[in-house]
Amino acid sequence: MFEWDDGPKLAGKGFYLDSRRPRDFSFVSHAHSDHLSNHKLTMATPATLAFAATRVKVDQTLPLEFGQMHALDDRHRVTLHPAGHTFGSAMIRIEREDGQSLLYTGDCKMRPGPTADVPDPPQADILVTESTYGRPNFRFPPFGEVATQLLELVGNAMKEGRQPIVMGYALGKAQHAVKVLTDAGFPVTEHGAVAKLSDVYESLGVHLGPRRKYSAADFRGASALSLEERGVLVAPPQVARSLFSQQFERRMTIMLSGWALLKGAEFRYGVDHVLPISDHCDFDELLELIDRVRPKKVLSLHGFANFPDILRARGIDADLAKPDPQLKLFG
Repeated sequence: MFEWDDGPKLAGKGFYLDSRRPRDFSFVSHAHSDHLSNHKLTMATPATLAFAATRVKVDQTLPLEFGQMHALDDRHRVTLHPAGHTFGSAMIRIEREDGQSLLYTGDCKMRPGPTADVPDPPQADILVTESTYGRPNFRFPPFGEVATQLLELVGNAMKEGRQPIVMGYALGKAQHAVKVLTDAGFPVTEHGAVAKLSDVYESLGVHLGPRRKYSAADFRGASALSLEERGVLVAPPQVARSLFSQQFERRMTIMLSGWALLKGAEFRYGVDHVLPISDHCDFDELLELIDRVRPKKVLSLHGFANFPDILRARGIDADLAKPDPQLKLFG
């Protein structure tokens, strides 16, 4: 049911899965830029289509709600299921007329998030999943513990008169941070890239709390607001080493990333702190995902190439989704 043709796709069909090249027809699991392109026909949840429209040209669309069955052709039918990655992100289950099934997860996580749907992976014979953190050393602490760390760091920065700048992907982690901060009573100012997507969240009924869009006049000049008024600045990761963040002589910078578990993460990102908040499965969650799907075959992509080896050592039939040209030399 699965094949690799410069990207994942349904075998023998012109139906692609998160293609990064423009296609006639592609499923889009979520609206991060590495999963998007200008397809002629895009299948996704209504939320993902709304986010995608802020980033790429979206022409003809096929919006599907979670659990809604759609006949792809006379032999295949599909349903979408929450992936837990970002709001509206979806796994797609494809079932063939003979009963064989495939589940493609896109990026996913099994932990509930403050602004993401609760993940709900269905059973399938073939599981195609990411393995971004597919090594045993990647085990994230509970979200609540890290959220408490975030609030403590921000609170200390405010007491010291330092501008707290919290950085995470403009779609997903930034909204997690905004929700945690506003729920705790902190004022929030959003970088423009974050604010644009937060506005989409609000239009979809996901309320993030009081927030303002960044304006230079709020931070400098005669009409500048006090630190207590403008509060925490939430921004995308690319501002870490930019002039945007360096304009604040007294600042505390906090990056949200699963790579926080690696030694030297602060130096890598050029920030004061890195907290392990991720919208991807950690190692244990990947095993939980496999246990819940109960597949006969696992195919991994977007992560560590030795993840299938780890699974095979556990008695799970697994391979890479993308053929490895190095392995062909020994075929």
